[in-house]
Amino acid sequence: MTIPGWLVHLFRTGAGSLPPFLLTVPASDAPDLSEELAPLAAVSPARARAELEQRFPRGVPAEVRPLYADPEARAAELRAFLPRYWRAALAPYAATLRAATEEDILRRARTLATQGPEALLNAVGGIAVPGGVAVPGVMAVSGVSRLVLVPLLFGRGTPFSAVSPDGSEAALSYPVEGSAVLVGEAPPERRADTPERGDRLEILIGRSRAGVVRALVVPTTTSDLATSLGLAPSTVSQHLTALVAAGVVRRRRAGVRVLYELDRPGVVLLRHLDHARGMRAAR
Repeated sequence: MTIPGWLVHLFRTGAGSLPPFLLTVPASDAPDLSEELAPLAAVSPARARAELEQRFPRGVPAEVRPLYADPEARAAELRAFLPRYWRAALAPYAATLRAATEEDILRRARTLATQGPEALLNAVGGIAVPGGVAVPGVMAVSGVSRLVLVPLLFGRGTPFSAVSPDGSEAALSYPVEGSAVLVGEAPPERRADTPERGDRLEILIGRSRAGVVRALVVPTTTSDLATSLGLAPSTVSQHLTALVAAGVVRRRRAGVRVLYELDRPGVVLLRHLDHARGMRAAR
């Protein structure tokens, strides 16, 4: 499967972001792929060219010229490509990805309910300003009647933003807590027993226990952890016992299953010590 060259160039030259006309504001809290792609059928050529000229003030590069010349055709190409990419790259992991995002949404909802909208916006990288929201270096929107926060599992923390054509709605992405766990890094069992150089979490608690902490961004059973990490169930159980005792992990029952997941101190630990690791991987 080949990604359109103009799309690759846009992503790379934009520090991992895309022009707003290619990004849509979700119409519901659980849109399917066809709903999210539908607005691309109504891309305004004038808007597309204006945003490309703003993005490339010294002239639109040759790699992006196909998009500039015919925005509608390239948008149709993107609408055809993305479903194929989803089926090949993401559909096999849909359940895990959904569980991670839903858990994160619950955390954010608690922040909103207990601390208010300003705390929520600050937590996801936005800053509440009079009449709107601002994201340093990304977007500043005022007067919107609807702001949608979109959990992002991939993108290495790069924020994406979108504004509806009439300016009444805006969307802002934010990284799901622990999302570095799900970006395809090598599992701990395939590496040496000593901590990876510069991996602060492994240096602090050891390689296999760090693997357990990273895996628990999604609620998981002992047996599933053992299978996914390639560790003996007894080893995983020992790690979980210690992590629960330390207050890093919590245990809860779901029917006949016992699930383990990161408690808030564990999320903070992962966010703080995994951040530099994720940044190195992005380079």
